[in-house]
Amino acid sequence: MKRIVCLIACLLAISMWAQGQIEIVVHRGANALAPENTIASTDSALKYGAKWVELDVRKSKDGVLFNLHDETLDRTTNGKGLLAEMLSEDVRQLDAGSWFSDKFAGTPVPMIAEMLDYLQGKAYVFFDVKRGTPIATLENLVREKGFADKSFFWFGDETMLREFVSLAPEMKIKVNAGDIERLKYWQSICTPSYVEIAPEKITDEFRMYCHEHHIKVMAACQEDDTSQFQLVIDKKADLVNLDRPEVFVRLLNK
Repeated sequence: MKRIVCLIACLLAISMWAQGQIEIVVHRGANALAPENTIASTDSALKYGAKWVELDVRKSKDGVLFNLHDETLDRTTNGKGLLAEMLSEDVRQLDAGSWFSDKFAGTPVPMIAEMLDYLQGKAYVFFDVKRGTPIATLENLVREKGFADKSFFWFGDETMLREFVSLAPEMKIKVNAGDIERLKYWQSICTPSYVEIAPEKITDEFRMYCHEHHIKVMAACQEDDTSQFQLVIDKKADLVNLDRPEVFVRLLNK
């Protein structure tokens, strides 16, 4: 019976893939079209079919959560130094758009709360939770904004992952694994809902194992290289995490 159920699930998944239903997850938004981790890059991503938007979670000195990839403000704003050493009111005065183009001059560094308000009813959220983020603060904000069942979380720090699982066992977790054995390690710690993997490492065996355990397979295709986009489709990934949705969606809809 279990094999029959699994076979039916796989056939349904194949049917969805045949219809081009790979879910697009945008890494820092459509960051080739607008400055990364801003409302502008998010808005551009939504125009090109993004179902999920990644938010990089970092906190300011006074504990406000912001959407910023780097530890420092230097690369993507006109500010300098660590975000964790600046007060939120000062961060809000920074320009996070001019480095990309004069067209985006004055674009602010968005707070996570602001991003969630903007994304309500438009997309789901993938939280990349950076070291130093107060887990309880994030958990409470996600619940308050109604995203507890509209999101998944990734932690580069295993201690933070364990803390989060103890606080919010029902919320969905994404792990990174290059094979089944590594995935089994994460299953000993939590109940993953998603696994991120390089597209060339997706095998039929890996995909079947994931689906048997109700885990969706997300292919990793970050940065400007779009050469693996067709491989993602051929490997029948459930989701793809990328920077160039405007390129992928054209290939998907051929």
